[in-house]
Amino acid sequence: MKLSTRARYGLRMMVELARALRKEKLVRLRQIAKVTGLSENYMAQLAMSLRNDGLLLGVSGKKGGYRLAREPHEISVKDIVQAVQGPIGLTDCTIHPELCLNAPFCEARMVWVLANYRLSEVFEGITLADMIDKDFVKNTRKKNPEMKLLNPDKIMATDSLIMNCPAGTD
Repeated sequence: MKLSTRARYGLRMMVELARALRKEKLVRLRQIAKVTGLSENYMAQLAMSLRNDGLLLGVSGKKGGYRLAREPHEISVKDIVQAVQGPIGLTDCTIHPELCLNAPFCEARMVWVLANYRLSEVFEGITLADMIDKDFVKNTRKKNPEMKLLNPDKIMATDSLIMNCPAGTD
């Protein structure tokens, strides 16, 4: 399962916005585009969805920009993903069982519902404030040493990954 580009970029945009707002009252999308490498036009589309869901406030004018509609600790990853992508669902039947004729007796559906629930729990349990808090990130990595992918800088430095990488030197 992959999250949509809108979900991934919407989250990156909001993280950078929250980080920039620690120093400024309003932030222009141009600033966020520069930091994230995302197009300003695409971010404007994301900002519209985030505004419509009550996560962003836009201020017009020469000195305008965006700010969060709530404090960073009140905005979860789940809020952001749902604002830009819609309901979180691994399969359509996890959100709308009536769409699937097999839902009442499908053994696999139980797995999708459980996984969907756990994913939603994780997304709900992490806020923008957490994501820009270096101690939170450090502690999360420390508490989960079995999750090697939490430390991509260490993984990318190993020779074994480079040799197995499809973009390797062969």
